[in-house]
Amino acid sequence: MKHPIHGQHIEAGHDEYVPWSIFDVFFSYVLIFALSMLFAGFMLYAGLDFNMNFFTIALQVLLSFSTLAIVYVIVTKKYNVSFAEAFGLSVERIPSAVMLGIFVTSLIILTTTFISVMFSEFIGAEPVNPYRGMPEERFKWLTILAVFFAPVVEEIFFRGFMQPAVSKIAGPFFGILITALIFGISHTQYLDYSTAIFSVTAIGLILGITKYRTGSVMPGIFAHFFNNLLAVIYILS
Repeated sequence: MKHPIHGQHIEAGHDEYVPWSIFDVFFSYVLIFALSMLFAGFMLYAGLDFNMNFFTIALQVLLSFSTLAIVYVIVTKKYNVSFAEAFGLSVERIPSAVMLGIFVTSLIILTTTFISVMFSEFIGAEPVNPYRGMPEERFKWLTILAVFFAPVVEEIFFRGFMQPAVSKIAGPFFGILITALIFGISHTQYLDYSTAIFSVTAIGLILGITKYRTGSVMPGIFAHFFNNLLAVIYILS
């Protein structure tokens, strides 16, 4: 089994052999939170006349790039691992990743639809749009982030970075499960909607298994992209 050092890739089914640890993931979380607080504090302290929609979007963009930058530095500088190889990123994999991403998207749709039906039948929870009442301008920018930023950032951080680190101490099964739970809870906009939070967690499980089976975040990125795009289309319709 190849260790992912000096350009050697992480093989499928061997997430738990990555060199970084759960401490690195925890450190990243704390640093990202601190950066968000510093950015918000700076905006408020400076007394800038800013639009709340602009502030929200700017903060999300900052956190997205900061997350990728932090992971990049830890993986490449601290552990001397090729970023592309560590997460299974390559141009050659794009065609197969797109096809697998489409297949995984279909599994996600079937699973989330089943969850929605079950919640409706046995709990009486009706489908709710968490974004209702949101200003149109803010929703427009959030959709751009959800479709083009979130798939890349979240798959690299959760499935590529966090999941293997958790698997090192808990094993692959619990690594995928725990990461999916954290992924679901991290979507705070859904915490008041039981159906949505269960669906997001289920999506995390499917994407986690996909990453584990393929050794690459690319199929998950495309599946995440297709799923979010379809969700936006559905909400707008």
